[in-house]
Amino acid sequence: MPAGRTGLRISPGNPFNDIAESDTHELYPALVRALAPLNLAYLHIAHGGDDELLHTLRKLWPTTLLLNRAGTDIPTRVKDIENGLAHAVTVGSMALANPDLVERVRTDAPLNTPDPATFYGGGAVGYTDYATLTA
Repeated sequence: MPAGRTGLRISPGNPFNDIAESDTHELYPALVRALAPLNLAYLHIAHGGDDELLHTLRKLWPTTLLLNRAGTDIPTRVKDIENGLAHAVTVGSMALANPDLVERVRTDAPLNTPDPATFYGGGAVGYTDYATLTA
């Protein structure tokens, strides 16, 4: 597959499965510098809370950057686009818990809270049972 049709997601500082990264400020900028000349379609950053690192990576990445700030509200994500930190934001579990997310954002309606205990359960619970505005 051509590089221009390939994207990459990185998750600096993500502790999943007991990962302990102590060198994120050295490792991730080096990775992004190495990837930048490849002309990938996009870089997707799952933000782990280190804003200084996030801004460093943005400065190093020359093309499309997608950003997921898990747990942040829609206005914060919109500001990330307006400020040029990201070209697009991803919403992950927010979309899962709100099948009508676009309408909720458009009308400033409250959002359902995702229930991680029901993720990847193999059934409808946690996937198709969240309430919509019209339900």
